[in-house]
Amino acid sequence: MSRTEKTQPFRIRLWDGTLRRVAVHDHRDGICDLPATVQEYLKRVEDTGVSMAPGFCHWELQYTGTRTCCCPLCHDADGLRDERRADRHRNRRELAELLKLTRHGWRELG
Repeated sequence: MSRTEKTQPFRIRLWDGTLRRVAVHDHRDGICDLPATVQEYLKRVEDTGVSMAPGFCHWELQYTGTRTCCCPLCHDADGLRDERRADRHRNRRELAELLKLTRHGWRELG
């Protein structure tokens, strides 16, 4: 996969400003441990094994209408969704015709 901006991991796009983020605070233990840099965040993930453990302040996506996934299925790939749907329906019709032939004596046709 190419290393373009759109294929960066989700958490990196949150940190580099590609996606808008909002701070979520959880001060159960009395301190704010919101990571200020991506290195702090990655260190926390490494130490705890999870990206957002209970009791931690963290960053979340603030949805702005920007699609977060770069795959063509999510972006409709310039109308290919309709083509794939038509292809599935055509394949089903062809299969149904073949099944009719097998049920009604396909050996007699040859």
